Amino acid sequence: MNRRTLLAAATSAPFAAHAQTGEWPRQPLRVILPFASGGVTDLTARLLAPGLQQRLGQPVIIEGRTGAGGTIAAELVARATDGHTLFSTTGATNSIAPALFPTLRYDPVRDFQPISFIARVPHVVLVNPASGLTNIQELIALLRREPGRHNYASTGAGSITHLAPELFLQLAGVQATHIPTRGSGPAIIELLAGRVTFMIDALAPAIGQVQQGSLKALGAGTRTRIPNMPDLVPVAEQGLPDFESYTWAAIYMTAGAPPAVVQRLHAATVAAARDTDVTRRFFELGYELVASTPEELARIQREEYVKWGAVIRRADIKPES
Repeated sequence: MNRRTLLAAATSAPFAAHAQTGEWPRQPLRVILPFASGGVTDLTARLLAPGLQQRLGQPVIIEGRTGAGGTIAAELVARATDGHTLFSTTGATNSIAPALFPTLRYDPVRDFQPISFIARVPHVVLVNPASGLTNIQELIALLRREPGRHNYASTGAGSITHLAPELFLQLAGVQATHIPTRGSGPAIIELLAGRVTFMIDALAPAIGQVQQGSLKALGAGTRTRIPNMPDLVPVAEQGLPDFESYTWAAIYMTAGAPPAVVQRLHAATVAAARDTDVTRRFFELGYELVASTPEELARIQREEYVKWGAVIRRADIKPES
């Protein structure tokens, strides 16, 4: 029996008795977070937790396991054998990491059971208002006019906030230097201090500064207007029709779950995401609620892997670059 077969046996065994008796879940559910508190994965888990607890009849415990681009948390979930471990994550762990890291100690497809793609979290191109820039074409013209003088901040090497600007630069045919930081907060500080020219990040961490006018949003990474910021024109409508970038929030569990367990968890997750208070909070943050089927999540994961893998190869991005 090879390692993959052993793993499949280990992950499916805890579910067997529960599925037969129809008693799943029989213990508290752990929701593992791969990134720091306050981000997309944390917010999604904390918004869904009350609804999951109500519908599944067990406490929902949120547990952070940060580090290594989210792969530490992903490996923990992949190796879980209790049948009650969930994963609140983004494309960073199951679409970007496989393209970024030469070897992983988990298989992003075989080791996880997709539950639901919860929401798209739009990216926005941000600049300091003092720059005087008002749209995407002005930013591109500046980068083209002054090659080698400009840079952009990210939340870390290999993160989606590193890859999204690289996609932007590749499509625009311009260059800028990457300045990695340790999170959205530090990256925004660099932008506010004038030490970087621009950044691309999820709207949620920056929405307060944008609304207050301390940051300027030049364009959205979505194909359509963001509902709570209808005047923000998508980058795709400002000369880069192929640009689309967003962070996504999704729920997985360890592979091996019987269909009855997947169906019950999916139904509870979607219902929790569509709760009135949760959808209101998503709207305030600019999230686009999706609440997909497991099959749709699996398809999106594959598409994102192909897309960002191409960006990584073209820019020769390494985890420490």
